[in-house]
Amino acid sequence: MQFLEGFAREVNVDGNGAPDILVDYGQLSCDGTRMMFCGSAGCTQKIYLARADGSHAMVAEFLAYELRFDRPSEGTFLAVLHGGSCGRAGVETCFQRYALSGETVEMLQEEPRDRWSFAPAPVPSATLATSQGDSLRLVCDGGSLRIQYGPTWMWEENGSISQHARDLARAQDRLEIEIEVDGGQPTAVPFMIEETARVLQSPTLAPGQPFFAALMPGSFVELHLGGSLEHLRSFTLKGSSQAVGGLLQACGRG
Repeated sequence: MQFLEGFAREVNVDGNGAPDILVDYGQLSCDGTRMMFCGSAGCTQKIYLARADGSHAMVAEFLAYELRFDRPSEGTFLAVLHGGSCGRAGVETCFQRYALSGETVEMLQEEPRDRWSFAPAPVPSATLATSQGDSLRLVCDGGSLRIQYGPTWMWEENGSISQHARDLARAQDRLEIEIEVDGGQPTAVPFMIEETARVLQSPTLAPGQPFFAALMPGSFVELHLGGSLEHLRSFTLKGSSQAVGGLLQACGRG
């Protein structure tokens, strides 16, 4: 039996700073095979939550393709599951979000992919996440908005922020990203690395500016960092009219 790299690794599930642990049985080799705990629905994965006394409690076990701890500040994470987990064919991947309540994991509504959605709680937000793992999120902050941008190029394989992203931000203590709707005039927005949420986050922005209004009737939005194709991401605006409109209304500016 061999415990391969990544079998047990530190993750941030609840944002409290204590190292939680993900055990991925897909990284366990027995007699040369890694399929003892894997199948068409993924591999067995267990989450151990850190306790105040330094011990860990197992709070969840999944048969999943991947677990993404993308919103530790909210105490929620995303499970990428077999379609059968959502009552669909297996080829139709299910993206299910879960929330921590103490040491209990509760299932939330399935999170859509490649379509904008509005969520009124825990804070009003409009979100689009792609099947490839990139995300763009507008979050209400008082009477203003923040943009949270999660491109896959800023992540390491273990889910942490890459040294590449840190090096890009270090030069000017920020990343200036141009946001362009339907190939129109780009809007330059500064972004800082937000460690807890594991995203690039903008300062507060006035929701009345033309950029947010353009998102609602548009077809696609692109985010550029310099001229590098590696740092170019394009997001559909399918569903943005209702989602962004709901967000602006929830923030008192609709």
